[in-house]
Amino acid sequence: MTHFQRILHRLVSLGLSALLLMVCSCESCGDRPNTAKKKQKKVRRVEYRRSVTSDSDTLLTDTVDTVAAIDSLLTDSVETEAEDSVEPIDSAMAAKLAEMEFAVKHFVEVKKLIPDLIEEIRYNSDHNFVGRRIAGYEESVALLTKECAEALKKVADELREEGYRLKIYDAYRPDDAVQDFRKWVGNMKDQKMKDEFYPDIEKSELFKAGYISSRSKHCHGSTIDMTLCDQKGNELDMGGHFDFFSETSHSDHTESLTEEQQENRKLLREAMERNGFKIANTEWWHFSLIEEPYPKENFNFPVKSLSNMLPKPEEKQSSKSSGKDKKSSKEKKDKKKGKTEKEKKKKK
Repeated sequence: MTHFQRILHRLVSLGLSALLLMVCSCESCGDRPNTAKKKQKKVRRVEYRRSVTSDSDTLLTDTVDTVAAIDSLLTDSVETEAEDSVEPIDSAMAAKLAEMEFAVKHFVEVKKLIPDLIEEIRYNSDHNFVGRRIAGYEESVALLTKECAEALKKVADELREEGYRLKIYDAYRPDDAVQDFRKWVGNMKDQKMKDEFYPDIEKSELFKAGYISSRSKHCHGSTIDMTLCDQKGNELDMGGHFDFFSETSHSDHTESLTEEQQENRKLLREAMERNGFKIANTEWWHFSLIEEPYPKENFNFPVKSLSNMLPKPEEKQSSKSSGKDKKSSKEKKDKKKGKTEKEKKKKK
């Protein structure tokens, strides 16, 4: 019972108590019949008491009915609040399910399209600039929109003829992961991966320098973090590793790079640009499809194989049964409420 309900019940109880005291006082009062005048007064008092008692009985009955009505109203209110509190959860689950269904229809597992692709999804491991698995990553699988994956296949086919294979570090990224990065940046005590990933810059400057953002093109599903490998799977020397937050990672950087490193970066960049991709200014490994199909969407379904994306048939059936049970329970409450109102009308 809420605080408001307790107060209301207390007020009604006080009203009943006062009423009962009035009736009792009327019944207990009496006079000694000494004179005719006093007898007349006594008669008048008796009549008055009878009148008051009758009115009190009526008032008491009405008050009891009122208390019952208030109690029923408050009970219904509490039940309605409980039902309303469930709706946002159901709505969130429905939205999440709809997004996953969209993913199954419009995204692909890149390795199924490019069989010799090497996947090293860093954010599903502890080998990344945070040092732990990132929120939203459940499996080490690269997901991309169909349009992006098909464009990337052209790159793979082209470079395969020259003796190279593609390696992906990250592809589609859920918004939960982006928010996880933001929280990490705010925790200045956690810098265990600084030496490997950002030795030349303070953690507090990562946002300002553009290495981490509150929004990411990866969430659109048409952006890839990648590199090149030889046919044996050995990475080409790019003059810096993935997620190395430094000016040496900028796409136009050449000063500290050897000729071989420059040529390797150029090989990757030109192949991607020929097939409709654009490179990021601060990261030589980051490419986005120029004609991306969902440029305004920030998807948030988890990173896992599409075959595991949707609930199993028995889980769906369980969810439907739960919904039916809720509906049946609500119908029973409505019927009970209707009967109560009819009984009140009969009493009146």
